[in-house]
Amino acid sequence: MDREGSASQAKANKKLASNVRLKPICHKYLQNELWRSLSKLEHRAEILMAISQNQQTCGRYELAEAYKRQAMNSKTYAQSIRKLFIHLA
Repeated sequence: MDREGSASQAKANKKLASNVRLKPICHKYLQNELWRSLSKLEHRAEILMAISQNQQTCGRYELAEAYKRQAMNSKTYAQSIRKLFIHLA
């Protein structure tokens, strides 16, 4: 997605978030699930980076790069969840 598309998607998400009012119990449940997902994604990223470094040390450069990409994707998803927290607050 290009910058313009990303900006319009962010604007649409913000508009949707302002129109959606969750019941307190649903809001709390959603926050708990997001925290759980965030924690798992960050842990997954750490493990994948460790595996990547191990593969790099063993000379398996392509495999190391593949694990590193997966780790970076997990970090990106975790950042997205952190942004959701800002909107839910």
